[in-house]
Amino acid sequence: MILLNRRELVQSLALGLFGVSNPSPAAGSTRPFCMYSLKRGWSADGPDVNEYITRQAGAKDRSGVPQVVSRIKTALSFNTPFEILIAEHEDNAFATVANGRKLLVVDVDFLDNINRVAGTQWAAIQVIAHEVGHHIAGFLADRHRSELNADYWSGQSLQRLGSSLSSATRAILTVGTERDTSSHPNKYRRKEAIAQGWNDASAGSIDYSYCSGCR
Repeated sequence: MILLNRRELVQSLALGLFGVSNPSPAAGSTRPFCMYSLKRGWSADGPDVNEYITRQAGAKDRSGVPQVVSRIKTALSFNTPFEILIAEHEDNAFATVANGRKLLVVDVDFLDNINRVAGTQWAAIQVIAHEVGHHIAGFLADRHRSELNADYWSGQSLQRLGSSLSSATRAILTVGTERDTSSHPNKYRRKEAIAQGWNDASAGSIDYSYCSGCR
């Protein structure tokens, strides 16, 4: 079993422990990062070094996360690979790029908790779809725009997977913030981005202005 705190994870990626040979980001650059935690809220900052990654997930991982990601990627015809890491006792999910490697890290207990708080099984899928959306749309220097892009793709995903519009937006309306933060827009702006993605998918269209790297 892999057991690394996230500082060690980033260091191991930089050192090529997982076969990484790309150079580290230039000094002064912003590391792509998006995280949500029930305890700490929304953040674009690095994680707590005392929290742990437990394993790298295979296609049939018992967590079910890779299977959900596979359904999202199939629904969106999105094929770019990224690694999925399963965490425990982190109370969060996040997407990042470490030394050129795209990562999605998910605490499965957190997914259960977000479903409970939001009152819908679609909440966990929306969180995963949002983080996948970052790897579709890319991370921008404008953090708010980056988040809205990812929200749009989560709306696209959930409609294609069979969610109602109210279920697709319930998680963000439950746990989002009333006002903009430095890293994330307020929940009403985010709800509108998710709803636009959902409505566009329902109409069979995609607004590529929500993707900095698609075209």
